[in-house]
Amino acid sequence: MLRKTFEEPDIDQQWANLQRSVPKSIPAATDQRLQKKRYFLLGIAAGVAAVALILLVVRLYDNYLDNRPVTVFLAQHTETAVTMQAGEQEHVLSAQKEISDPLPGVKIDSRKADFTQAKALHPETRTIQTSYGKDYLVVLNDGTQVIMNAGSKLTFPTKFEGTERIVSLEGEAYFKVVKNPERPFVVRTEKLSTRVYGTEFNVKAYKGSDPHVTLIEGVVVVDVPNLKKNIRLLPSEDVSVKNKTLEIRDIDPQYYIQWKDGFLYYDNVPLGEVLSDIGRWYNVDIEIEKSSLMSYRMHFVVNRNAGIQEVMENLNEFKFLHASKSGNKISIDDKKNS
Repeated sequence: MLRKTFEEPDIDQQWANLQRSVPKSIPAATDQRLQKKRYFLLGIAAGVAAVALILLVVRLYDNYLDNRPVTVFLAQHTETAVTMQAGEQEHVLSAQKEISDPLPGVKIDSRKADFTQAKALHPETRTIQTSYGKDYLVVLNDGTQVIMNAGSKLTFPTKFEGTERIVSLEGEAYFKVVKNPERPFVVRTEKLSTRVYGTEFNVKAYKGSDPHVTLIEGVVVVDVPNLKKNIRLLPSEDVSVKNKTLEIRDIDPQYYIQWKDGFLYYDNVPLGEVLSDIGRWYNVDIEIEKSSLMSYRMHFVVNRNAGIQEVMENLNEFKFLHASKSGNKISIDDKKNS
């Protein structure tokens, strides 16, 4: 059988044909893809660097916030006194003499105001205010006893009428309420109100701090209008309002009421709260040199009959604190920086 014969290929011609058949755009496309990949990687690197820079700035700012001074308490620079507002008249009650109230039957001196025998045809409003470093006893018209702590204000009627016995408080007070099932006793503060029929309890509601109600005996109902909630407390329970939430704890109530017997007792309480109470009683400015110290919690006792120097010596017993005093200002710093 005959085989078909072929012409010998022209190698140079075939190579030229192959070169012409390859698109000239391929090298350009490859360069473009490489360039896009390079830009993508550079973008990632820039993003990581930006995030790192932001985190660094945030950390530095947090360190600044942690290390800046914080004024915990500012003293009153006026004469300390207990005063009573009766209409347009203001009476100083801390003078060592008996004070006359416009109403007959009211007995007032430097330690106590007694309204149980007040002869009032119609109720009049009285406001008694204690300055820093002073406490005071008020006996209301129904016999209820109110021990006011330093820096507090109590507003009340000279005679209770109507279906409720209502008083207003700013600061701290211990209430021993005379029982009357027909007429509940109500203590109103800025953020909450407490309703009782006859019991003993403590209310702490200074401006700028978390309000507390601590029950000693009986039952109370605490109403928080802003949260539209009310809580029924049992003895040895404490309720507080913190960051728009209610917190109820089982406590030893003696820790919360020893102030009325001359002691400040703190069990696992933030340093800032402890120093605020010290400043309020001793009427001194207090500054914490580092705000990060505010979160420390303390077990601490203050004898309010002791001098401020003794209190500072006790503070300096803590391993992490250093207290120093210049004029009427106490500074609290980290011990390692003192």
